[in-house]
Amino acid sequence: MSDITDKASELEEIERQAAISRIVRYTGESAQDCMDCGLSISSKRQLAVPGCQLCTECAGYAEARR
Repeated sequence: MSDITDKASELEEIERQAAISRIVRYTGESAQDCMDCGLSISSKRQLAVPGCQLCTECAGYAEARR
């Protein structure tokens, strides 16, 4: 018989895997200009986040809305 600690650990693992699966994974070519505000996306961001379509600031706002 599993005790409450084992059940809590199992639930935590299920929730962790669900959260990981919801992470946005970018692929493809990054945009030069942000699709929200129109400002240019830094080359550092374009290299760090392949396929990004939003500048750092707009991406932060988008994450906060989720």
